[in-house]
Amino acid sequence: MTQTISFPYRHFIEEFTKVVWINYKGNGQVWRYGVPHLVKKFYPGYTYKFCSEEIIDREVAQDLLKLVTVV
Repeated sequence: MTQTISFPYRHFIEEFTKVVWINYKGNGQVWRYGVPHLVKKFYPGYTYKFCSEEIIDREVAQDLLKLVTVV
């Protein structure tokens, strides 16, 4: 049986700029060392930036609003 592993941190992806925004809340310095490897594995060709949880919440809300207005 194979397990599917997803990106382990809360994040938001900007497709146009190819940036993965990653929430840093509650994570220490050590976990950040692995982020470049994870981004390269899960999102090849993308860069990453750290952000607060509020920024991710705002971006997700804007995406949901776009979906609601299209339907």
